[in-house]
Amino acid sequence: MQNHLTSQQVAFMVFLQILGSALVFLPEASAGRNAWISSILAALVGFYVLAIILRLQLMFPGISIFKIAELSLGRIPGKILSSIYLWVVWVISLFYLSDLLSLLRLLFPLLPAFSLRTIIVLTAAYCIYKGVTNIARLAELVIGFVIFLLAVAFLAPLSIADFSNLLPVLSEWHTMAGAAFYGADWPFAEVAVFALLLPLVNDLPNGFRKIIWWYLAAAVVMTLRTVLVLAVLGPEVSGAASVPLYLVFRLVEVQNFQRIELFFFSLWFTTAVIAGLVYYLGVVLGLKELFGLKNYRSLTLPVGLLIVTMSIYMIRSDMYFVQVLNANSFLLFLPINLLYPTIVLLAALIGYKKIKDKLKPPSDTAEQSVELQQ
Repeated sequence: MQNHLTSQQVAFMVFLQILGSALVFLPEASAGRNAWISSILAALVGFYVLAIILRLQLMFPGISIFKIAELSLGRIPGKILSSIYLWVVWVISLFYLSDLLSLLRLLFPLLPAFSLRTIIVLTAAYCIYKGVTNIARLAELVIGFVIFLLAVAFLAPLSIADFSNLLPVLSEWHTMAGAAFYGADWPFAEVAVFALLLPLVNDLPNGFRKIIWWYLAAAVVMTLRTVLVLAVLGPEVSGAASVPLYLVFRLVEVQNFQRIELFFFSLWFTTAVIAGLVYYLGVVLGLKELFGLKNYRSLTLPVGLLIVTMSIYMIRSDMYFVQVLNANSFLLFLPINLLYPTIVLLAALIGYKKIKDKLKPPSDTAEQSVELQQ
């Protein structure tokens, strides 16, 4: 089982993870006509998180962020901080499962929720069990299909778009900051999970720019999504709809074809599955590093079953999820996704030489001495 990644594979995964998080939603809707500006500001916050985790991996190639935290902060403080971060990754994985479930039940309302949860998690567990490289290859396989559907998806509703809904610019500037923070929490700052995958990348020094460019491409797509939703639905309906992009495609008609949004279900489903896989994988890899295990495969199924169980008891209904959990999640998730990599980086910069000394392999003389003793 191979567990090595290339920078291009991670770049594709970053792109798909951001789209799968909130493509059909509009977290920045509270900014009204200026929600598209909030999308840009939110993307800048996520770019900061991405830059931090890339810098850490370039400083200490192949070393887990959990290990760096322990070496720079001390074993106990590092484990405590890493445990808090891993708990956030765990809860977000529950949220991804609920997002995907909500979308599926919107299209197939008669399917039982428990069966859907079980099927989704068992499928994801199988993918993770087969190896990280296979998930990356899946991202490579679907990226062209996703880009094609995105192009068609943004062109189809232009005939019913009214871009005057975006005017006047800065008319509701007082709500932009709050909407930007909410959008930064979901989905842009969630790229922090890739801190757990970057140690597996074997060409990061030469390929990290690919990851940056694909992140920026995802930010452009999400901003265009906001513009399109506002132009078609207007700020009032956009703020009231739970899945506004889905509603946009329900309004599109192509001659005698109706329910055209069903053609784009594969786009939403594919990106959402990749996003859920990334966070599921993040939980498993994080547990492996936290407890110093040699292999994560034995954790895959127990973690998946626990995700199913906890999602049933924590997320009682779609309304509770949207109105209570999702609405207040940024108060916890955003600070931790921002502060954890920032604190680790600052501590690593301060103690860089000491950490490097601890990570140095033994000298040839020391190795020869050990061999002689044996």
